[in-house]
Amino acid sequence: SFLPSATPEGLKKLRTQELETLRGNGEGERKTHERIYDYDVYNDLGNPDSSDSLKRPVLGGKEHPYPRRCRTGRSKSKK
Repeated sequence: SFLPSATPEGLKKLRTQELETLRGNGEGERKTHERIYDYDVYNDLGNPDSSDSLKRPVLGGKEHPYPRRCRTGRSKSKK
């Protein structure tokens, strides 16, 4: 394997295509056989749909990047 700065020209396009495949497009449900490294946010902590008093901060975005979880295809909280 090569570091990105030392990747031969012939492999740069292939590496870019492979990264696009692995990252996914952020939509749809993931299948168990797919190798997708696409991150999602935790916006459903504390069950905010049932009560505003149970709402917790969204984790995984730019403001709170960690913890991260792989995208599951589960629907996001409505609130």
